[in-house]
Amino acid sequence: MATGAISFGTDGWRSIMADGFTFDNVALVATAIQAYLKENGLGDRPLLVGFDRRFSAEQYAAHFASTVQALGQPVLLSEDYCPTPCLAVGVQQHKAAGGAMFTASHNHWRYQGLKFIPDFAGPAMPVTTDRVTALIAEIAPHWTAPGFTGVFKGETVNLKEAYFERLRSIVNANAFSSWHGRVLYDSMHGCGAGFLDEMLREHGLEVFSIHGERDVYFGGNLPDPSYSNLKNRQALMEEHDCRLLIGNDGDADRVGIMDRAGNFYTANDLLPLIADYMVRYKNGTGHFSRTVCTSHQLDSVAREHGREMVEVKVGFKYVAQELLKGAMIGGEESGGISISGHVPEKDGILGALLAIEMIATSGEKLSDLLKQFEDNHGHRDFKRVDMHYSEEQQQKLFDALVMGREPRLGGQKIVERITIDGYKYVLEDGSWVMLRASGTEPVVRIYMETTKPDSFARWQKQVLEEIKQITG
Repeated sequence: MATGAISFGTDGWRSIMADGFTFDNVALVATAIQAYLKENGLGDRPLLVGFDRRFSAEQYAAHFASTVQALGQPVLLSEDYCPTPCLAVGVQQHKAAGGAMFTASHNHWRYQGLKFIPDFAGPAMPVTTDRVTALIAEIAPHWTAPGFTGVFKGETVNLKEAYFERLRSIVNANAFSSWHGRVLYDSMHGCGAGFLDEMLREHGLEVFSIHGERDVYFGGNLPDPSYSNLKNRQALMEEHDCRLLIGNDGDADRVGIMDRAGNFYTANDLLPLIADYMVRYKNGTGHFSRTVCTSHQLDSVAREHGREMVEVKVGFKYVAQELLKGAMIGGEESGGISISGHVPEKDGILGALLAIEMIATSGEKLSDLLKQFEDNHGHRDFKRVDMHYSEEQQQKLFDALVMGREPRLGGQKIVERITIDGYKYVLEDGSWVMLRASGTEPVVRIYMETTKPDSFARWQKQVLEEIKQITG
């Protein structure tokens, strides 16, 4: 039993199919999760199981569900693929013990993954995944893998309608009637197909959908709605007279938006715009939250409206905890957004709907809304650079940071050091630099944001050179 391949990271367990991600390991994780639920008094409540559109996803899900059911836990298996936030809504609707979502999100097609969603309908915290990992270690030496079935002989459930009802309760459908434009929707062969495009059509919008069919190779690309993956859709937008392009990742919990002029809008752009819109037009209450490596533009909105900003560690699970405490909105730079009144789980479909509602209500183009925002709050340039460093180089770098021998960072004075996750340095002009080890590969992620975009390229080069001097 390759238990060493079972490791829960920032967003669940992910591994290469037929290597670490095997049917036997899936059954072992299922056994540990059921034991966890039982020891927490949740053994009599149903466990929901969902799956994405990856290779054999439905078979993995069925094997997991069969294993849990054989242990005496009630199980509800999604009757078809569904987005991760859809499963989270199902956990709330069915008052479930939790949910198990089979997805590897935006990762390469060789990967499959499992996200455990506890009964509060958000990502599991480390205290939970650490306990599940400990149970795996306890169970494995005396455990015999069940025979593979691939078919679940139990109750299945349609989760789609409850999810749609939730979205309808949040989004102002009347606003959409004033926006006349066609949307190009790229589900990237993922779970958003038949969800976001259907909701947009329900709201009266014309939608031209692409890559809606299942392709377990994702067209040879990563199912990640990044600019590099979506930029070549601009000609298609013009051909079909589309005003916006919306992309979702494999399990539709991330969103990327591009307009017809080729301007791409990340979560760093959308989060502050949607937050400001929610306060002004939707009477949103509560504090804001973002991960430590997300743009500080959201902080500007918080200050303007007198809201507290809570900065948390990397991983949406930490944002989720703030949403549970009453945060109005929370997000992360990699594309995750959610709001109060919804599940504490990132939702790329909701993010797209709120963005269009905002555009329709304002009567402005998204580019104009961003310009107006930056005229008021200032412009920032943001970039993440992944530097491949050996283990020895990483050790040298982080030893230096621990000892307070950080780089000069362009010669600016450091006014704040934040070490809740990695090493973040806020500079005197409001710019900042953050360094964080990947944890899964020999990479140091370097995040940089500046309030002086005209000199960003020169500043970035200088900072990277200073870091290189430490690593050798």
